[in-house]
Amino acid sequence: MRIAFSSDNHLDINRVEVSAVITAQASFLSMRGINYYVNTGDTFNDFAKTQAFYAQLQQTVGPQTQVRYLAGNHDMLRGATYAQLEDQTDPRYLNGKIEVIGPDAVLIGDNGWYDYSFAPAELTLSQLQHWKRAFWVDGVIEQPMSDQERFKISLERTAKMLTAAAGRRVFYATHFVPDLRFLNPRMLADQKVGRYAAAFLGSRAMSNLLSQYPQVTAAFGHLHQRDGIRELDGVTYVHNPVGYGTKRRHEWQSADFMTEWQSSLEIIDF
Repeated sequence: MRIAFSSDNHLDINRVEVSAVITAQASFLSMRGINYYVNTGDTFNDFAKTQAFYAQLQQTVGPQTQVRYLAGNHDMLRGATYAQLEDQTDPRYLNGKIEVIGPDAVLIGDNGWYDYSFAPAELTLSQLQHWKRAFWVDGVIEQPMSDQERFKISLERTAKMLTAAAGRRVFYATHFVPDLRFLNPRMLADQKVGRYAAAFLGSRAMSNLLSQYPQVTAAFGHLHQRDGIRELDGVTYVHNPVGYGTKRRHEWQSADFMTEWQSSLEIIDF
């Protein structure tokens, strides 16, 4: 069996031709014999467009490759309420689901969120909330609870699924950063932006949870840097986002989206 992970494709920001990308991705996944393709979020700035994209990708690639996806914070900007983001009707939408993908392997997905625990301790809750509303893209995302309450739901749901998967190899997919050590120390030292932005990237609690379970491979996105595959505290992390290829923010090694998607795709045999 082969599973492949991608994240942060940002198809609208990268201004790609969507139909051409669907055809090219389906062809590549088939050629490489991928049984499960999992995208961990930030496909469009509109959840409805994200849903439509993966429905079309599944139809194009056929049943030999099962397509799964999550919503990143960009997907949440438009096209869905919090309740719709929690809806599990779409069989391809992995949020809050556990799926058997092999005799001894399961796929678990949760969009995730953040609880400000990556931010330096001297920043107050009030300061961080003000900064988010004023400067962070997530400030426009409506939710019926605090960020800490939203993250707690994600953490507790993940814990239940990990417990249910006991004894099997676990592939865990989420969008937000699960371990503080992926953040560049220079970000935390940046007094103007970095130390504030860190609050909205993930949570220390997630890495603490994942490290309590054996045989966990955790794929995530959100942070636009390519770390590949890295092991921390017994957890194998997969983090290789496509990122931005725009003139303003060019994070690619080439000028072509499909080249970047293929080179950043992490394929694991199990």
